Parts: sequence; C-alpha cells; structure tokens
Amino acid sequence: MTHLASFIQALFFAALFVTFINADIGWAMIYIIGGISLLSATSLFLSKKHFKAELHELSGTANVGESVEFEVKLTRTGFCFIPYIELCFFADNRINIRTSLLFSGTKTLRGSIKTAHCGINRLRLDLITVRDFAGLFNLKIPVAQEAKKAVLPKIVEYNGPEIIPSVLPADDEDAEEGVSVVKGGLPGCEHRDYVAGDSPKRINYKLSAKRNRLLVRLDESAGFAATNIYIAENAFPVCCEQAFALAKILVNKGGSVKITHKNETKGAASPETLDKLREWLSFREFAEIEELTFSPPPKDADIVFSGKGEALTRAA
Repeated sequence: MTHLASFIQALFFAALFVTFINADIGWAMIYIIGGISLLSATSLFLSKKHFKAELHELSGTANVGESVEFEVKLTRTGFCFIPYIELCFFADNRINIRTSLLFSGTKTLRGSIKTAHCGINRLRLDLITVRDFAGLFNLKIPVAQEAKKAVLPKIVEYNGPEIIPSVLPADDEDAEEGVSVVKGGLPGCEHRDYVAGDSPKRINYKLSAKRNRLLVRLDESAGFAATNIYIAENAFPVCCEQAFALAKILVNKGGSVKITHKNETKGAASPETLDKLREWLSFREFAEIEELTFSPPPKDADIVFSGKGEALTRAA
C-alpha cells in the first residue's frame, strides 16, 4: 500500500493552517511536504533502472518433498537510492522477499522451495516491486527469469496391468550393445559366427544383415527385445512414477525396457542402468494441467501411461 492518502491529508491540514492559523508556517509546511515528496519520487524514478536481479540456476537432483534452496543476486548498476525492493517468486505458491540496496552495491538473497512432483520443477522470478521513501509510489517491474530443478520419481508400487518381459529376439540397433559375460564379465559386445544348434534368440539380426553372415552374441543376457513403455504428452508426474515402477519390475525379472516421452527414449537392462533411467526421468517435463488432446502412441508401444495415471496395454 502507498501513503498517498496520508500525503493528501497532510497537504489539506497545511492548507487549513495557512487559512486559519498562520500563513507563514502553513506555507512552510506545504513546501516541506511537497519538497520531500518530489525528492522521494524523483529518486525512485531515477533509480528504477539502475539495478538488476539475477536468479541462479538450480543444479543436481532432489527427491519429491525436499526443500531446495535458491539464490538471487541484486546488483547496483548506477545511481540507486531505493529503500524498498520486493521480489516476487512463484513455484508451487507465492514467495515474496523484501530488501534494500541503500547501503550495499550487491546483495545475495536466499530462500527455499519444496519440490512438489517428480520431473522438472520451476521457480520463476516474475515481478519486482519498488517503493520510494515517502511511500507515495509503487512501481511494478515485470521480470522473466526462471530456474529449474530436476526431481527424481518416487519409488512407488506398480498398480497397472501385468506386463510380461519379452522373450522375442531383438531386432534393433540398441541390441548390438550388451553386457558380455566373457572376459571376466567386463562390458563389451562380443559376437561369433552362427553354428548349428545355437538358439535363434541369440542371433543379432541387425548386425548379421550388415555383415552378410549370421552372428551370435556371446553374452547370455542380451538379445531380447525391450518392453516399450510410452508416456504420453498429456501425462501427469504420477505416470512417470508408474512407468519407472514397471521398468524396475521388468528389469528385476531379467528383461529390458525402453521408456519414450516426447520423442526421446531411454533404456535400462540392469539395476545400474535403472538408476540412470530414473535420473533421466527427473529431467522430463510433464503436464501441469489436464489437456483434452491425446496423441496416438507409437505402434510398437507395449503399454501407454497418460493423463492422471491411466495405463493401456497394446492388447487393449
């Protein structure tokens, strides 16, 4: 709130003083009130463009419900004589921080937000309010700064339809990279020529087509088609949690998975790669409001998560 009403009352009182009590004193009061107000307003309008605010980026990942600290740096860039600066942030709710640059050239302000959901959480600095000494004017300065925090999916129980890990041979580029059980179990991609009696499931069909001869993987764990999990563009964060819960079940059963969201895909075939998959999901941007549109999923999707957690299998 401004003190404009009080300023008008003071001028009215001074005018009464001029008229009925003492003109000299009354006029002196008017000059003082008017001079202070003019100086206060002038300093505000001259100072409003001589400072800048910089919202720092948020690094790393967090868990849902954790408090995350943020920083914003105020810097004086010229004549800046403002006693009141209020920064207005928006995350899951409004956050206001008040300060001043009267006695310092720079100031670092800190606050905290609580992460609301998995995926990208946003913190926006969208408005700065400044006020003069006399409190007559409030100036609102729009700001468009944003910081993002990646939040890991919660570990939840999967409650969707049952999905059985694929037992079909893989026929894509990703299948060419496996974890070899030879040479001490070091990561690798070992192949040999096919001989009679080898299981067709261990044939690398893609690589065989490139080499014009049948090649068989030496590792026993690779070579099976991944279960394709699709997260629709209208999916809420709960879909991310359910997709990861299903991926964890399938990998623990010896299968492999691929999760696709907004034309990007990440796979997992071991507990170690599950951790990387979870981190990848924390950097995804999910829907914040319910959308009526729903794009058709890819034809090779084995299960689709959309909306507020609806799960559809390919058979459905």
